[in-house]
Parts: sequence; structure tokens; C-alpha cells
Amino acid sequence: MAIPKTPEEEQEQVNEFKKSLESSALEGFPDEVLVQFLQANIWNMDAAKKQLLDTVQWRKELDVDHVPVATKYNKLPIIVACRGYKNIEDGNFDAKPELSESVIRIVNSTGGDCFHKFDKEGHPILIDRTGYHNSKQMGSQVTRDEILNYHIAANEFLNRVIMPEGCERAGKPIHSETVIFDCTNMGLHQFHMNAFYLLKAVADVVQRYYPETLHRLFIVNAPGVFVTMFRVIKAWLNPRTLEKIHVLGSDYRDILLEHIDAESLPDFLGGSCKCEHMGGCVPEIANVSTEMFTVTNDNEKVPTAYNSQIMERAKTDDRLCKLVE
Repeated sequence: MAIPKTPEEEQEQVNEFKKSLESSALEGFPDEVLVQFLQANIWNMDAAKKQLLDTVQWRKELDVDHVPVATKYNKLPIIVACRGYKNIEDGNFDAKPELSESVIRIVNSTGGDCFHKFDKEGHPILIDRTGYHNSKQMGSQVTRDEILNYHIAANEFLNRVIMPEGCERAGKPIHSETVIFDCTNMGLHQFHMNAFYLLKAVADVVQRYYPETLHRLFIVNAPGVFVTMFRVIKAWLNPRTLEKIHVLGSDYRDILLEHIDAESLPDFLGGSCKCEHMGGCVPEIANVSTEMFTVTNDNEKVPTAYNSQIMERAKTDDRLCKLVE
């Protein structure tokens, strides 16, 4: 199948793709999502069909449609800090009783991250303090199932709660995010193989079951040691993903501002936003040897992001897994 050159050609190929699928496989997959699978496979219909059917089966086996997501209506605690969205109140991560013990462990080993407003095209922005990650702690204290459940929950939150606003703002389907990895403070101490195995597992799941959800990835303040790490990481990524990655040193401000308005970009990245009402744009763990959040007896030891009671309720209560007022 040739790559379409016009919207009309694209729709023709989408219609042909739909004819090759059973109606049950199409449920929950609008045309714009089908385009993602076709794009991810360079419009090879057979490959796109296989990936889509694998995704349908995976979501069914893991009951992904019922993974809880926080909204301003259901008041579930967020698992990633948020700034500037209408469907979720601005907030920082906190060790609430509804969250599992594993999520707190994961967050305590990260440098801090935040969904922070939109870029100029309407894509949500995720900013990650990559240089402050405690890779050794992550690799030794977090299991594969725990990290995957955390990232699945974060992706479902992004797609169900934040993306609809992006579509509304852009006046067109928006299905991908702009990501910024800030490598300030990065060093060889973060080259931990167990943590890399976890990162690879996450990359595999995202590329396989969330195709074409990365718009751009800017890696800023990248030190020389990052080149060594990136040699390992590149082998896990497909060519389309690699095309979207921009590795920058310290001279990145003008490039970021080409794609993100200054008022939507934190001041520490060259913008003008400070989010003073929340104590800063992206909460960070400045001293990674000190745990920021404390686990209590209320935080159940389960591999899911939320405790088992919330997970069970979400199976029958749409308010916990959909954007419902």
C-alpha cells in the first residue's frame, strides 16, 4: 500500500483497512486511531492489522479500558503532576491512600515529571527531570510489572483526560505528546543495567500498543555521557521514533521556543512560566538519596497504580475510568 499524499487518499486507505477488520476489532478505535496504526507501519495494511489485533487482545487481557484515571470530577489522586489542563486540577503527586505502595516507590526513584500545558500545535507537553533519576534505586527496587502498570496508567490518563482538550484546542485530532527530557545533573551513576531493562520494557509496550503517540522528544542539557547511554537506547527504538528525537546540548532555548510558547515553557528551560501557585512548574527531587514520599499502611502492596479497591470499582463505575462529569 502506497503512502497517501492527500487527505482523500488517506481516507480511502482507512476505509479499505476497516473492511479488512471485523467490527469487534474496530470498537473503540475511531478513524484517527486507525491512521496511527497505519502510519506506524508505513501504510503496510497487513502489518498494521496485526499490530491492531495484538493491541485489542492485549487491552482485553489486561482490562486496560478499566484502568482508573484521575479527573477533576472523580477526585482520584494523580500519578503524575499536572499544570494547565481543564479536565484535571493543577496538582503535584502525593502519597494518597488510594495509591499503591509500588507507585510511591517508583516516584521516589524519579527526578520529577509533569504534564505541563500544550505546545503551539496543541500537543500536551510532558517534562521529565531525567538527570535526577535514581537509576540504581529504580533498577533494584521496582519490578517489570510495576513499572509497566505505572506507565500504562499514565498513558491512559494522557489519552483519556488530557488529549481530548488538545483536540478541542487544535480543532483536529491530537493523539501525540511533546516530551522534554532535562538531563541536568546526569552522570555515569545513572548507567544501571537493571534500570535500562525496565526502560526497554516500557519502550516496547509504548511502541507496540500506543503507536504514533510521540510527536517530538527534546533531550536538553545532554552531557557527553548521554552519548554512551543513547547507543544502548537507540537499539530498542524503531526508525519512526528515532526520527522524532532531538538530542540537544545547552543551546536549546530557541529550538524549544519554535515549538512551545514562552508562557507554556518553564523558566528553567528558557520560557517564562513559573507556576508559582504550585511551587514550580516541575516538582523535582533535588536530593535523590532522600525519599520524598512516605508509604503508609493505607498504600496496598499491589503492582497496579491504584489499590485493589479502586481497581475493582473502576470495572463497574465509568466515573473512575472515563471523563464523566
